[in-house]
Formats: sequence, structure tokens, C-alpha cells
Amino acid sequence: MSWVTLCEEKVLPTNRGVAAWFCGRAIALFNLGDKGIFAVDNIDPATGVSVLSRGLLCELNNELYVSSPLHKQHYHLQSGKCFENSELNVSCFEVKKYQGKVMVRKNKPKIVQGRRPTETKSAFSKEA
Repeated sequence: MSWVTLCEEKVLPTNRGVAAWFCGRAIALFNLGDKGIFAVDNIDPATGVSVLSRGLLCELNNELYVSSPLHKQHYHLQSGKCFENSELNVSCFEVKKYQGKVMVRKNKPKIVQGRRPTETKSAFSKEA
């Protein structure tokens, strides 16, 4: 497995998210300073919309989460599990800092049990 350089660490805002294009998919990068840098899919599995990079960062039970800006589901930044709904999960990616650069591991993302983000159905879809 190889690592892909996404950006310089100094350009990432602290305690906020940014969207990045990585290996053909949108991911959300979160720089939490001393707590680390995290990467998850940017697609909100509850809606299918690419918005998680705009979510609010928070702690629940001393664990780090991003809250979707649309319906406020909380996704764990290390496992991808949704706090409110075990059927909703996001993919997580390994991140490392190397010589001032932020790198993401190029391999299959870590998927937790439950629906994969590509299998989610939008709350706005017209399904019978």
C-alpha cells in the first residue's frame, strides 16, 4: 500500500474540516491539532450529499466526532460509526504527517459493519 500526499500541513485550518479529492473520491480532512489529523468520506450517508467537511467537530463520551451539517448525525472520526444510527457509517482513511506534508494511505478504506456509503439511499430519492 502506498501513501498519497494531499497538502502541506500548514495550509490545513485547525479545528475545521476541508474537502479534498483523493483517488477518485471526495474526502473530508480534519486537523485537530495535538489530537491529530483525520480523514473520512465527505459523503453524508444519510443524504448522499458531499458535506461532512463542513460539519461541526465535537466530543461525545470522550470520543471525537463530526456532526453532519444537514441532519446532525455524528460520525466517529476513527471508526466511521454513526452515534445515532448503527446502519449509517462513513469510510475512514489512515493519515500521517511526513516532513510537513499530510499523507493519506492509498488502499481500501476501513468500512465498519453496516451499510457502505455507496449503498446508502438518499432521504430525497423517489423510491417506491
